[in-house]
Amino acid sequence: MIPVKRYGIIIIGVAVTTFVAVLLWWLLKDQPFEVTERVPGMDNRPKMEARSDSVIIGEFFDTLAVPDEIVAGDWPRFRGVDFDNVNKDTTPLAETWDTSGPAIMWRTTLGEGYAGPAVHNGRVYLLDYNERKKADALRCFSLKSGKELWRRWYYVDLKRNHGYSRTIPAVTDKYLVSIGPRSHVMCLNPLNGNRLWTIDLEKEYEIPGKEKGRITPDFYTGQCPLIDNDVAVIAPGGKALMIGVDCATGKVIWKTPNPDTLRMSHGSIMPMVIHGKRMYVYNAVGGVCGISAEGDDIGKLMWKTTEWSPATTAASPLLLGNNEIAVFGSYGAGGARIRINAEGSGYSATVLEQHKATNGISSDQQTPIIIGDYIWSLMPENAGPLKKQLVCYHKSDLLTPVWSSGKENRFGRGLGPYIVSGDKMYLLDDDGKLYFFRMQNNSVTLLASHKILNGIEAWGPMAIAGNYLIMRDARNLLCLNIGKNQQNE
Repeated sequence: MIPVKRYGIIIIGVAVTTFVAVLLWWLLKDQPFEVTERVPGMDNRPKMEARSDSVIIGEFFDTLAVPDEIVAGDWPRFRGVDFDNVNKDTTPLAETWDTSGPAIMWRTTLGEGYAGPAVHNGRVYLLDYNERKKADALRCFSLKSGKELWRRWYYVDLKRNHGYSRTIPAVTDKYLVSIGPRSHVMCLNPLNGNRLWTIDLEKEYEIPGKEKGRITPDFYTGQCPLIDNDVAVIAPGGKALMIGVDCATGKVIWKTPNPDTLRMSHGSIMPMVIHGKRMYVYNAVGGVCGISAEGDDIGKLMWKTTEWSPATTAASPLLLGNNEIAVFGSYGAGGARIRINAEGSGYSATVLEQHKATNGISSDQQTPIIIGDYIWSLMPENAGPLKKQLVCYHKSDLLTPVWSSGKENRFGRGLGPYIVSGDKMYLLDDDGKLYFFRMQNNSVTLLASHKILNGIEAWGPMAIAGNYLIMRDARNLLCLNIGKNQQNE
């Protein structure tokens, strides 16, 4: 005798089998059936957005205000005039803050992202993404008042991936160059925003069908452009490791082959003089390289190493001196010291040492700062006992810190920016609290701190221009007066 419970299961099984058989007969009884192409919108799927081939870079332009007073100050590209994140301007800055903190001169709302400002001739240039319009925009503000003067923009569809915009434009008296989240390059007139030329790096340099040949990295483009002697220098990866574009015409005047298909990283190209030779040094995904930056061989690959090759890198290379550089990787990869060797008429690279974030100087996001013989960094949250601390290392030893802020003084998640002017350092933590330090050789003393923003992910690099410190969180851009007489202005 079958148990009642088992008998019930058998009955249910027979019923299900019968139902499936009847359903299949009904579906197939009128074979052959007609197959029709899906009509967009008829099945309630999201509307298909335009592909990158249909993007018209910089298509639209809006004039928004008349320029006002031009005030002094210059921060024309990523890491400032000398690529070192140190302000050399002699404008006197405040020696301390009262309890109200530095005065906020102006603020504006942004689309979500971490792109930092460039400043030149009284104007602030910032790349931004409008999520509602699905538009990438290069925006121009007055440094003095914060009024938006104009914007150059175009439609491009992005899906949020830890924000959108990440790059800092490069600006001179004649040219303004930006790289958008999807590797779209624009060159404009910096005064009136007129479009001079554009390049779709995804379209021009991607190698179809090859994963290592794709252009735009995860989390969108983080590489900041470089203008060198009126030439825009960019590292696409894919079909070309690096290119030089004449800013006057938009013509690619030199191109570095890329046989190893190195890919674009989130770091930027750094000009360096090594063995008396000026080079563009770049930490790509897949290896580190040096490209000639002068002479008849400009654009030629001078040296390369694939021995140091973390999966993700955001910080840019640093010149340590003695023909050595420091490089950094994200997500615990740590750092490495690389020596560039001169061998007759050629060069080679030797990785002298590499270490994890728990064993030496590291940076997940910001590029460390060298002052004299010392390197300053904000350690990432996976750096062991030194996690999220401000640290100082001697250039000769990347493994042993000479100073740290201590476990009682940690700064957010260790991802915020920091910048130096004279003997002063300004550090912004992830949540918008600004710290003001005085530097003494290989240590710092905290002078003041103030909660500037009630924001999140304040990761965009800061800029100092004259009396002004320009900073942002994920959604807001602010200009602070840090001048010596700021309390009276």
